[in-house]
Amino acid sequence: MHTDRKTLKPLKIGELTVEKPIIQGGMGVGVSRSSLAGAVAAEGGIGIISTAQIGYDEEGFEKDQAGCNRIAIRKHIHRAKEIAEGKGLVGVNIMVALKHYKEHVQEAVRAGADVIISGAGLPMNLPELVPEFCRTKIAPIVSTEKSAKVILKYWDRKFKCTADLVVIEGPLA
Repeated sequence: MHTDRKTLKPLKIGELTVEKPIIQGGMGVGVSRSSLAGAVAAEGGIGIISTAQIGYDEEGFEKDQAGCNRIAIRKHIHRAKEIAEGKGLVGVNIMVALKHYKEHVQEAVRAGADVIISGAGLPMNLPELVPEFCRTKIAPIVSTEKSAKVILKYWDRKFKCTADLVVIEGPLA
């Protein structure tokens, strides 16, 4: 039987490829952590873990939120990759507005995140926090063409690099 169903083409981000060009959004405070991100990656998409208060259920969170969040970032990236079993990609959404933005980015890179998606502010210094030799891809979240141009021009001028992908969010995001 012949069908005319259109199939989704794989998504290539540099040397990385995912079978299904689907990026699950990062939803904070426990909504998108390793279980959801790992399941999306296991299906061939890009699963995203939100780092916003990710360590809320770690022991000692009330006394050391920053430390518990860093522990949880590492734990959830590793757990999501285990769930994915080598399929898809696992990334993180890190809001620029977070108090410990720099530490979240550095921890995600150390933990082996495939992608860092960053918004809730302009991620002007994201390239500075992700070593150029590392495998982690970077993506600003923008809401307008103007914000994309500002970020990309700045990254080119200051860091001699560009985004690996750009996430565009509309007003209903």
